[in-house]
Amino acid sequence: MKLITRLLEEELVPGLSIALVDREGAVWLEGFGVANTRTGDRVDTGTLFRVGSLTKPVTALAVMQLVAAGRIDLDLALKDQLSGFSIRHHQQDATPLTPRQLLSHRSGLPSDLRKGMYTDTPFTKVTTLLHEEYAAYDPDRVYSYSNIGYDLLGHLVQQRSGLAYTDFIERSLFTPLEMHSSGFDLSSELQSRLSAGHLDGQIRPQPPLRDTPALGLYSTGEDLGRLITALLGAKIPALPSPLLSQMFQPQTVDGQVSLGILPGFGWFIEHHPVIGKRVRHGGSTLLFGAEMVLLPEQDLGIAVLANGADSNRIAKELATTILMIAASIRGELPEQSLRQVTSDLPVGYDTPSGAYATDLGLLMVDAEQPRLCACIIEQILDLVRFEDGSLGLSEKSTQQLPEGYRILGDLRLREREINGMDVLVADRDGNEIMLGNRIESDQWESVWKKRLGSYRTINPDGEFSIRDLKLSDQDGVLCLHYRAPHLSENLIRVPLQPVSATEAVVQGFGRGGGETVQIVELDGKQCLKFSGYMGVPQEQD
Repeated sequence: MKLITRLLEEELVPGLSIALVDREGAVWLEGFGVANTRTGDRVDTGTLFRVGSLTKPVTALAVMQLVAAGRIDLDLALKDQLSGFSIRHHQQDATPLTPRQLLSHRSGLPSDLRKGMYTDTPFTKVTTLLHEEYAAYDPDRVYSYSNIGYDLLGHLVQQRSGLAYTDFIERSLFTPLEMHSSGFDLSSELQSRLSAGHLDGQIRPQPPLRDTPALGLYSTGEDLGRLITALLGAKIPALPSPLLSQMFQPQTVDGQVSLGILPGFGWFIEHHPVIGKRVRHGGSTLLFGAEMVLLPEQDLGIAVLANGADSNRIAKELATTILMIAASIRGELPEQSLRQVTSDLPVGYDTPSGAYATDLGLLMVDAEQPRLCACIIEQILDLVRFEDGSLGLSEKSTQQLPEGYRILGDLRLREREINGMDVLVADRDGNEIMLGNRIESDQWESVWKKRLGSYRTINPDGEFSIRDLKLSDQDGVLCLHYRAPHLSENLIRVPLQPVSATEAVVQGFGRGGGETVQIVELDGKQCLKFSGYMGVPQEQD
């Protein structure tokens, strides 16, 4: 295919593996490009890849198998089923979280525990490490994607089955489905078929991963195709069809801030304008990308695996394109419905004004000027006010943006209240996106102003550490700065809301939102603790 050839040539992705299947089995299995740019070994259908978060649907299947066996209760408090689990809450009367909430990313747990993530620490240690951490949100309040939530589910599988997590997956899924090239600890034979990971076209060593039930699976396109075929045919061992069907149903609840995302159990449910309902999950580690999609209405599914950094976007694009072509050839595209788009001001919306914590960093909107300060790129941009009260960037300001932020030029910004929070929402081509929440400008406690400045990480994880921690005052908003060189070259800056003299919460809904920054005393020094990392004030060294 010309599209695949272009992606390999233009996107610095050395190799791809594709498995297109239906409920009867493989429709198309093929590898493209090279698995290793040094040796020139070609990708074939038996090449293994790290599949990252495609591990989560596998973990969710194991949980549901134990639900079917009566060993896990989806709605019983996790603390009553997983020995040793506890986590702190800012609200003393917080509702206990459940496996159902963990499966659908509405448990309120932090996204990650960054300290130790890229080490060979056993994932079962996460249960204990969380004792000193805080929940990001109350359960059912906000959609919040959580890797460590799936670590806990894997630990739950281990305790309730009486087998090691990896052994249970092997016995309950991989062996009966003949997925003989999938696993977590690879034999020498499987290791010899493992693709190298690449960054900017160059081979890089694959770091260890602690979060096995969330990210740790190795597999092939052919094996994932077998899994998809079993899912389409409702032939998962020891999992009755009604329980499997629950996994493909949206699990949001009334009042939840869902950010336009509909999680099922281990999957995301979406409606594509051409191919209709799709059940999907992506996978991304530092050096690999992946996408797995089911079209239940067309009995089609696909897995795309790639061996380049940031290639999950490419895998998703390719999976969607191939499924559209396949469904069209089979004459199975659903009838498309036209949606009427109105320019009337929606009820309950207001013109944005103030500071908002978003995935694009801290956005400060001056509705009177009108202007927008995009703090992450340190630019002040002109806004245009539309007749419906929404705001958008002027054409000149859009052209001034770095390429990765020009999406802002397509958005019309509004504010509305959701679940007691003032939320910044954006309309893009008739689709609503929730960007973040408004930060109240309450006066900080004076003690936080004394802590502004830089902190040195004293418990690093080598090249995968969080570095250059800093607290600053950004136009009246307390902010945390840090660098994570393994993730981004950019300085990361997030707004904080102090909730006590020693705790401040990261504002916003994206990855890391709701996490707590703590001030702890260590050797007589007021140190900063964030996601397991400890920073000592540099002026006190």
